[in-house]
Amino acid sequence: MLLVATVAVLWCYEVPPATTAVFALYLVLGITLPGTLWWRCFQRGRGWFVADVAAGLALGYVGEVFCYVAARLLGQPLLVLVWPLATVALFAAVPGLRRYWRSDPGADRPPPLWRWCMTGLAAVPLLWSVKFYRIYGLRFPYNSAPDTDSTFHLALLGEAKHHMPMVVPWVTDEPLYYHWFVYPEMAATSWVTGIEPNVLLLRLSMLPMLMAFTVLVGLLARKLTGRWWTSVAASGVTLFVLSPHPYQWRVGEFYRNLAFSGLDDGSSLRLTVWTGPTQTFGALLFVPLTLVLVDLLRDHRDGRRWALFTLLLAGVMGGKATYVPLLLCGLLLVVAVELLLHRRLHRGALIALGPAVAALAFSQLVLFGATSQGTALKPLTDVVTGGLGISTGYSTGEVTGRLLVLAALTVFAWVCIWAGLAGLFRRRLLTPELIVLIGIGISGAAATMLTGQSGDSQRFFLEAARPYLSVAAVAGLVALLPAGRMTVRRALPLLGVALLGIVVVQVIQSSGRSSVPNVRNTGSYGNLTRAIVLPHVALLVFAVVFLVALLVARRWLPITRGTAAALVVALLAGYGLNTTMQNVYLVLQESRQGGWRNVIHGSPLVSEGTLEAGRWLRDHSSPDDLVATNAHCVTLEGRCSNLHFSMTAYSERRMLVEGWGFSTTAHEEAARLDTWVGGVPYWKPQILADNDAVFEDPSPETVDVLRDRYRIRWLLVDETQSNVSPILSTFATERYRSGVCVVYELPRS
Repeated sequence: MLLVATVAVLWCYEVPPATTAVFALYLVLGITLPGTLWWRCFQRGRGWFVADVAAGLALGYVGEVFCYVAARLLGQPLLVLVWPLATVALFAAVPGLRRYWRSDPGADRPPPLWRWCMTGLAAVPLLWSVKFYRIYGLRFPYNSAPDTDSTFHLALLGEAKHHMPMVVPWVTDEPLYYHWFVYPEMAATSWVTGIEPNVLLLRLSMLPMLMAFTVLVGLLARKLTGRWWTSVAASGVTLFVLSPHPYQWRVGEFYRNLAFSGLDDGSSLRLTVWTGPTQTFGALLFVPLTLVLVDLLRDHRDGRRWALFTLLLAGVMGGKATYVPLLLCGLLLVVAVELLLHRRLHRGALIALGPAVAALAFSQLVLFGATSQGTALKPLTDVVTGGLGISTGYSTGEVTGRLLVLAALTVFAWVCIWAGLAGLFRRRLLTPELIVLIGIGISGAAATMLTGQSGDSQRFFLEAARPYLSVAAVAGLVALLPAGRMTVRRALPLLGVALLGIVVVQVIQSSGRSSVPNVRNTGSYGNLTRAIVLPHVALLVFAVVFLVALLVARRWLPITRGTAAALVVALLAGYGLNTTMQNVYLVLQESRQGGWRNVIHGSPLVSEGTLEAGRWLRDHSSPDDLVATNAHCVTLEGRCSNLHFSMTAYSERRMLVEGWGFSTTAHEEAARLDTWVGGVPYWKPQILADNDAVFEDPSPETVDVLRDRYRIRWLLVDETQSNVSPILSTFATERYRSGVCVVYELPRS
């Protein structure tokens, strides 16, 4: 059913079933199959089918990426097929490996209800993707208004398809210091299947990653607690329990469009999981790494598992390096707690620290070239740029007192989401494997609050930590239930109280103001503070009253005995579930009013003909050709931004200078100037002047400069961008025209 639904949704959004079938065939045979075989081998075949396949997909991606990088370095990208072919041959030929073709017959089998629930949860990313698909089209004009991140990632995907090692392709002489492993993955898929990169990026590649991530989070909870119901609960909390929003008014359009809450909650279903493939890829790889780590913390004497841990860590390091310092903090917390409480060193954690430190050093020194990428110690930046502070203007001026108010509300929101953590202290269930999750969570939340980045990427620390806080909170909920058992008799009151939490939020919303408060319509910052804070105070007061009522009612309501704390946790979760429910309602409302697909939303960033002219240039030029373009500026909020990447993205060719944002130098300049990365000027004005001269004032001299000094052969012109001289065709030959985009070829010297 899930497969049929996936094909239908993708078909609705312009991906033919034949394309989906080719993608699925490669995904199953080229990635999942070899990954599953190796996973079973490293784990000695101790798993069951769903667990093996979900983790095997992640491991398969790691093998594919490493194989593709080697193949691309050799100039033969299709050699990536050595990964599945050699694996299948090896496991078929070696007698001792043949048993890994089957799952362990002695492994636990999940009950049917669990299968249905987890299938439903895996379908959530598919259904939620409609919010993304409807406004991110594949052809003009419906592809004209994506965010700048999408063309940024598409440009890097094109770079990975044709070059290794990679550089920043939209501006010359700029090394790529980034976690870039997801781009070789999609590049390999494009080479093998023939599917266009934009279809992979905007439709296909993220779906299996998100689905497998959802299942793996549940499997982690099951491993830690030994109970099937916790799988459903952990995945549910990860996906659905968000920051409470006790206001009738909504946050600003930018935050609504990306499904950001007013207070940062690290939501796993923000649209950045589609527009930020590095985060999605890293999130998927980190869960099986954590599964292996749990086993190693329990028994550190398995060499195969250490090899698997190291391999997955290498994948995470290049997939999303954000996870590596969080892992390091989690392991250090295990060592510290074991030393303080038990006066001993935890050998498993100490051993794991070795590859973790090595991965952190490699990522910082090699992948990031010892640069900060604009990240610095800037406490409370996250609330300065958050939805609540920006929408109301409350964070304007960055006044410390007001920022502390927003920080306190954020912490209250986190308490609502992960209140179950309190249960871990009730029965002293702080085992090393739970301590490492808490360490990951605390460090992620702290990094989000204490650091700032010129592109606002400090948010990814909390997003990375969210699943592990959710799993730990569900483990705490187990401790709050008698014997940790979830029966129908207990589940129904918990669900009912969560529903009560939803109702409470909506009552508070309906009694509040409908317009967004600000200092103008409230009269003062004091009044604005009350308008922002009092609804949260009402939520807190109700939760306290509810707890007192439960404690009093224990005498004549047996169902509350021993479950009062768990019911309060459910109430607080209900506060956050209301946010998800209203997000879904908003998507349905917008889709009914504005259309279910091919919706043009926002300012145009991609000009008519860019896709067609870019692909023509790709098909008629060498990957080593350097291209000049006059397109440097995208208009965002009425000002010119340097985040123009679409020429590079659709041509899959390197530019002398297109935009220059989101590069290492741009981030460093933004940090130096204390400004947004999209607004920094280009630091090599002579190159920009030489580039633009041929478009604005073409002459034999300006052509000679581009051709002879910079080795330019092609010009890719957007006639809407700047003053394009009418005599340009006198000095360059027009080769292709589509919409407002023209490809010229410079004469040979």
